[in-house]
Amino acid sequence: MKKIVTLALVVLMSIGVVWANGTSEKAKKAGPYEVKFSTENGAEDIESKALYEIKGILNASGLFKCEVFIGGALGANDDTLEQAIQGAPIVTVSDPGRLMSFVKDFGVIQMPYIFDDISVINKLMDTDLYKSWEKEFESQGVKILSSNWYSGPRNFVLNKEINSPADLKGQKIRTIGSPVFTGSVNAMGATATPMSWSEVYSGIEQKAIDGCEAQTPTVYASHINEVCKYINKTEHFLLIGCPVIGTKTFDSWSKEAQDLFIKTFRDVGVKYQGLIGQMIADEEKEMASKGMIIHEVNQQLFKDAVEPVYAQLGYSDLRKEIVGLLKTK
Repeated sequence: MKKIVTLALVVLMSIGVVWANGTSEKAKKAGPYEVKFSTENGAEDIESKALYEIKGILNASGLFKCEVFIGGALGANDDTLEQAIQGAPIVTVSDPGRLMSFVKDFGVIQMPYIFDDISVINKLMDTDLYKSWEKEFESQGVKILSSNWYSGPRNFVLNKEINSPADLKGQKIRTIGSPVFTGSVNAMGATATPMSWSEVYSGIEQKAIDGCEAQTPTVYASHINEVCKYINKTEHFLLIGCPVIGTKTFDSWSKEAQDLFIKTFRDVGVKYQGLIGQMIADEEKEMASKGMIIHEVNQQLFKDAVEPVYAQLGYSDLRKEIVGLLKTK
C-alpha cells in the first residue's frame, strides 16, 4: 500500500512539474512589450538610423511597442545601462570598452588594430568563448543582444594635422572613459580626456579640449566639422556597438519575443556593416566641400605605439586565442 501511495505521489509531482514548466511561458505578461531605445548620438548617426529601423521592424510584428530617444535624452550611456540593469525597459548601445567593467576579457575585441575586417565579429559571436562571455554578463543582469554593430573606424579629429604620435603631445582628446580607450589614446601620444559625447562640441568650441577621437558618422551627425578642421585617418579603433538590455526585462518576455528581438538586432548589425563604407565616403566628401581636411596618416606608427597596451591590460594571450579561433571558423 505504501508503495502505491509513494508511486501516486511521484506521478502527481511529475505532473505538477510538467504543468509548471508548461505554464511558465504562458504566465509571462503578453505583448506588446514596451521598450525605449537610447543613444547619445544625433538623428543622422548610423547608430540612430539602425535603432529607428529596428523600431519599425519590431513594432510591425505586434509583439513590441518601441520608441527611440536620441541625443542623450534618457541620459548618458552608462546611466541608461544602469537603469536597464535595475529593470527599466531600455536598450542602450554600449561597446566592449565600457562593458569590460563587467567582464574584463570582453574588452579585448575593442582594442586598437585588433581586426583588419570588422565582419569577423559575426564569426566570433558563434564561438564558445563569446558565449561564455554572454553567460558572465547575464549573471550580472546584462543581456548582450549583439556585438556586431559597427559605426566605422575612429580617427583623431582636431584643428591640426597629425602625422605621428609625437604630433599628439599635449593635445587633450575626448575619448570614452575605459582603460581600453584611455590607455590607447595616451599611448598614441595624446592626453585622454573622458567626457560625455553630448559635451564634445561645446568642449572643443570653448577650448576645454583640443579635439576628439571618433568615427566619421558621429562626427558628421554632431557637426564636429564646424569646430574642427582635420580628420586624421589613424583608424585606430574599429568601433563595435553592443546593444544591451537588462535581464530583468528580457527574461520577462515570451521566447518568441526574445528570439525576434535578438535576431533583429543581429540582422540589422550585419546589414549596416555593408552600408558603413559608402556612408563614410559620402559624409567625408560633404564635410570636405565645407572646408574640412581629410588627412591620410601612416597608421603603422600608431600601431607600434599601442602595442604595449595589450600587455598592460593583460590581453596579449587572449588576442592570440581570438586570432586562432577566427582562423578555424
